[in-house]
Amino acid sequence: MNKMPVFLFAILCLISCGIDSAGPNGETIINIRVINEFQNVNKIIARYQELTGDDPVLSMILPRFTFVSGGDYRDKLNMALVAQESFDLMFCGAWQGFTTFIQQEAFADLSYYFNNPDFPGLQKAFPPDLVKAMTFYIRNDDGSYRRGIYGINLAEFFEDTRGLIYREDLRKLYNAAPINCDQTLIEYFETVISEERSVVGKDWLGLSVWNLFRMETPHYWGKHFGVFAQDSTNLIGDQTHIYIGLSLEPDANVRRTVLNAVVAGDSPEEFAKMPAGFQYDFITEYHRVRADKWGPYMSPIRGTGDADFREFLASYSTLSGFESEVKELLDRTPDAEYGFYVLDEDQRNLVPGAVINEMVTNNWLVIPAWSKKICQTMRFLDWMFSSRENHDLFYYGIEGEDWIAIGDNSYKWTDIPEAHRYVMPTYSLNANPAYIRKSEFAASRPELEKRFEYMYDFSTYQLSPLAGFVFNPVRLQTEIANVTALSNELQLTIARYCADGAEQRIRDWHQAASRVGLERIRAELILQLQEFLDEKARD
Repeated sequence: MNKMPVFLFAILCLISCGIDSAGPNGETIINIRVINEFQNVNKIIARYQELTGDDPVLSMILPRFTFVSGGDYRDKLNMALVAQESFDLMFCGAWQGFTTFIQQEAFADLSYYFNNPDFPGLQKAFPPDLVKAMTFYIRNDDGSYRRGIYGINLAEFFEDTRGLIYREDLRKLYNAAPINCDQTLIEYFETVISEERSVVGKDWLGLSVWNLFRMETPHYWGKHFGVFAQDSTNLIGDQTHIYIGLSLEPDANVRRTVLNAVVAGDSPEEFAKMPAGFQYDFITEYHRVRADKWGPYMSPIRGTGDADFREFLASYSTLSGFESEVKELLDRTPDAEYGFYVLDEDQRNLVPGAVINEMVTNNWLVIPAWSKKICQTMRFLDWMFSSRENHDLFYYGIEGEDWIAIGDNSYKWTDIPEAHRYVMPTYSLNANPAYIRKSEFAASRPELEKRFEYMYDFSTYQLSPLAGFVFNPVRLQTEIANVTALSNELQLTIARYCADGAEQRIRDWHQAASRVGLERIRAELILQLQEFLDEKARD
């Protein structure tokens, strides 16, 4: 790839600017819109101008920020795209129609700017696997494909470690074994229930989890054996998943083969086509197993406003939410000590490559296809992602004023008055695993710190073979809507942990879904997935 001289790039950027895009000193203004409120961004822009004052290109690129609150953002985004408003960089959530807008060619293809040594900052912060993850294969209505990077993914990590907060002080008080597996967790439950019954005169209320979906599931480890769900194949309801079976090894044409797609209630013949170990109705079984194993410890008032954590054995949390949850708990129980138990065994044991996923989150930056300032916008982003110092500026604020570094990879906030503190919804601007710092809270707890390090580490993840797949629903919109409505109804039963009658309800759902298009959805999904895998194999 030939390098473009900086002075020539600067001239071309200036030529491409619209008349209304000039700043007070002739700079090119790039209009950036984020979701949710920021404050004191002007001091950050002023520091950016100081740092880039001697750069012939960047000194002439001036970011201008606006925001829209989350509740209004989707409507405002649609209006901006319909009216082709003069934004050069915008947030777009996956839940706000991101893939639909890609199919409608609303966003610019940014492929040129990645894996390109002319943009070393982007190359540093977005390694090859992440670039592959951001590359979408869009199936046109005629069956042909176009490939491109239509958004820049924003992430602190690619899978939030899921686990349970538990009372470590009570575990120690009653001499229960350290919790390092499901068995020791259950022993802790049994011990505390027994001991506390005599202390408070009643059983503890148990495990506070709004449902058992996270407790034991093939959604994570099944991918290591060729069974995929949750990613871009979730077409018929948020938790009634279609499980895709893929061949474990590529064939002679360097492609994976789609073996089948199954749902709860399918016939034995459908499950028999799945990979080894999954050739039976594992979906219903896992609901039943979870109910039998964890049901006895579930709190009857879980998820209600009347619950007091002091009465819980453990409560569901993500690792990213652990700090805020524990700080709130310590306000009420200052003498307590809380631990974090990771639910997935491989993640609990910090196994490299344990998480197979699409290595993208729901948060994206996009450039409208009609923007005349793509090159300037990408130069600004290249600068922002080129170093920890630059990234920190727009992520945390001004060092020494808004925050203070702790070592090389952690930070703490200063006591600056809130009115003067820089605040930015960074999940809609520049979150990136390469530069995220751990909080003072995590850095002061070695066990917690290593879990954050593992979650931020690129080597924790493997890129799913389904990364970049976008289902084209044009031929099945009615069928998908009808089956989704039934699936949402089914989930009301599954959420009760396969209580009496649940398996019959699943069978009833399957019969009803089959009448309104389930088999057509299955066939079309398998067809499009195989075409997608074939297309990727040709690259």
